[in-house]
Amino acid sequence: MNILGIAFFAAIGYYIIVYKAIGRRRLVKTQTFWDILFTILLPLLFIGTFSGLATAVVAGVLFSIFTAMTPTPTAEEIDRQMVNKYKNKGR
Repeated sequence: MNILGIAFFAAIGYYIIVYKAIGRRRLVKTQTFWDILFTILLPLLFIGTFSGLATAVVAGVLFSIFTAMTPTPTAEEIDRQMVNKYKNKGR
């Protein structure tokens, strides 16, 4: 598998993890933070070889593209989440 393939799957994997962990609304609000964090810290994990470093940098760029394409939640979705949150609180 080439560098682009590995970087693509690494970026998709981290995107899914962050999306599930904090949700779409928080991901959109803190998009710049995650882009910077991912682009700086991932190369530190692969610093041993040039191909690992190149893979990490490409994965960081792909992650930034994925977060930029994440749609912002609409007001209706936010309202629905808040209503469901308070409905389930009383149970």
